[in-house]
Order: sequence, then structure tokens, then C-alpha cells
Amino acid sequence: MKRILITLAAACITLCAFAQNFPAGMRSELVEIEQDENEYSVFSYKDNDGTTGYYMSLGTVIPILEVIGDNSSSSLSHIDETCLYMGETEEDALAFLDSLLELVDQEAGAVAKFPCRMTFGAESLGESSTATCMVVSRFLQTKRLSFIFSSGGHTAQADLTKSAIRSLRAGVVTYQRLHPKR
Repeated sequence: MKRILITLAAACITLCAFAQNFPAGMRSELVEIEQDENEYSVFSYKDNDGTTGYYMSLGTVIPILEVIGDNSSSSLSHIDETCLYMGETEEDALAFLDSLLELVDQEAGAVAKFPCRMTFGAESLGESSTATCMVVSRFLQTKRLSFIFSSGGHTAQADLTKSAIRSLRAGVVTYQRLHPKR
């Protein structure tokens, strides 16, 4: 029993040490949610020049092939993703999420543009771009933010509701409480 506790303590210390200084070109997730087949996350990203920024990932899942069997199912999907720049600190990220909550409260048709970065694939962020956001009100649904961005050779769209923004904000606040700055 003592050996197991020592092994777990060593693994935890190693994990904490690694989490403090993650390598360039890699994401460090703070929170991730899924809503209406779209994936949203807030993460920090370190560029090759050493600067760190916080981003909100807008991912739209496009099912390509789905195989359903008797006891299981599997699918092959493609994710169009762009990442909105939120700022350099966790406080900037919270302020950005608060501004999105204020934007949802505006009249339908209000438009805003946000700086973003496109993805290269798995973890890397690529070139800078701009994502357009419009407040929309769909029939029998609450108002939401509809983000439109270019991905590859086509245009993708991701809708974000007020409840999803609140969930992301609560996740960032929880992350701050669990990982206080020293």
C-alpha cells in the first residue's frame, strides 16, 4: 500500500511540474464543452516565440461516415475549427466571455468581428484571420451567436448559446480556483 501511495505522489508531482511549463505549439485545455454537435473549449497556447495566449475554440463536427452495428457504433468525422483570441491572461479570457454575454443580449442582427487563428490540425495554431459573429434569433430557440469562418476551401458556421458561454466562463473560474497563481 505504501508503494502505491509513493508512486501516485511521484506521478502527481511529475504531472504538476509538467503542467507548469508546457512546450511551444501545444494546447493546455482549461475547459471543454459540447453543444448541438459543436465543440467549444478555452485553452492556453504557447507560440514558438514563447508568448502565451488564451483562445476559445469553435469547432463544428461534420460526420463523414457512420457505421452502426448490433452492439456498437463508430464514426469518422471532420472538425472545422477556428480559435478566437481571448487575451494574454485568464482575466482577459473572463472579460472576453463577459463581452460575448453582453453581445448575446443585443438585438438580432448585431455583428461583431473577432481576431482568430486557424488550425493546422491536431494541436497547432496557424495564420491569423477574422471570424464574423452575428446575433441570431431562430424560430422557437433562444438568441445565440453565430460565428462564420473560413476553413480550408469552404465556410463553416458554429452557433454559441448564452448557456454555453456561461458554462465556459464557469469552467475558467473553476480552473482559476484549482490552479491559483503564485
